[in-house]
Amino acid sequence: MLAIFINVLVVLLEIWALVVGISINGVPDNFMYYTQCSNLLGAVACAACLVTEVRALRGGTGPSRLLRWTKYAASCCLLMTLVVVTFVFTPMIEFAGQPGFYLMFVDGAKPVTHLIGPLLVTGSYIAFEADRAMTLRQSLVGLVPTIAYTAVAYPANIARLWDGPYPFFQVWNMPLWTSVLWFVVLLALSFALCQVPRVAARALART
Repeated sequence: MLAIFINVLVVLLEIWALVVGISINGVPDNFMYYTQCSNLLGAVACAACLVTEVRALRGGTGPSRLLRWTKYAASCCLLMTLVVVTFVFTPMIEFAGQPGFYLMFVDGAKPVTHLIGPLLVTGSYIAFEADRAMTLRQSLVGLVPTIAYTAVAYPANIARLWDGPYPFFQVWNMPLWTSVLWFVVLLALSFALCQVPRVAARALART
């Protein structure tokens, strides 16, 4: 019942955040952002988990491995959003003399997309839907959405179809080696964050 409640809460919050985001950015531009894509993935995963958990209450089976891994991947992406916003964007904005914390965690739908969504999706995955036997090799599934987004963002910036939307994708504003370094750092960070829900779920299983 608690898993169902949290998944319902996430879906409702994410729908609200999606409406706010589209009202500000428009439909195409809204989904240029990794944050919006990762939150949408989290909402879809939570909605699917909600359906299977309601069925489980009626004697059906719980989430399949594919669904568990989908929610795992969503939690990894949302953790990436939370960490980059907290330790990269907020300090950058504060350094530029702007209210970074307010802009990143208070303004508009940011409380949901940058903080509440990542915490709820990751926490509910660890507590209720985790594949607690997931191996290090299997955790690579958590990289798939990030790699897919990067595979669109970099070519779109190279072709000048996008400008960013994040500074590290603006390939025309930096040397090639800087772009490569950003790619390596972000990929390594993403892989490291994939271990957080995996290791936490395994630790919970041993308690």
